[in-house]
Amino acid sequence: MIAVIGDRETATGFRLAGVQAVYEVSQSQDEKERENETLNLLDKLVSEGGTALTLIIINERLAAEARVRDKIRAINKNKRGVTPIIVEIPDKRGPMEQKVSEIEQLIKRAVGVALK
Repeated sequence: MIAVIGDRETATGFRLAGVQAVYEVSQSQDEKERENETLNLLDKLVSEGGTALTLIIINERLAAEARVRDKIRAINKNKRGVTPIIVEIPDKRGPMEQKVSEIEQLIKRAVGVALK
């Protein structure tokens, strides 16, 4: 199963592509409300998704918020195996510069070496 957490445009695009589990986080909320909603969605997906959930796609700007970033790292650290894979994608404003790529960290953990 694939799940998507994103802004309105991201959510609409994935719905049009046929993804069933799409969660839209309103950009009109203040930062704290957006962060709390994103954290709740991540908790819900990881706890209810079980082994059926293989991929979580999340908007970069939502993932960049401090507590959300910590939650993603905790999910990656505590999961058994490699699923669910959490992939961050840019929104309509384009990609954000990242100091540490979560995908690179996941590959390093799974393979045992850093890929550049």
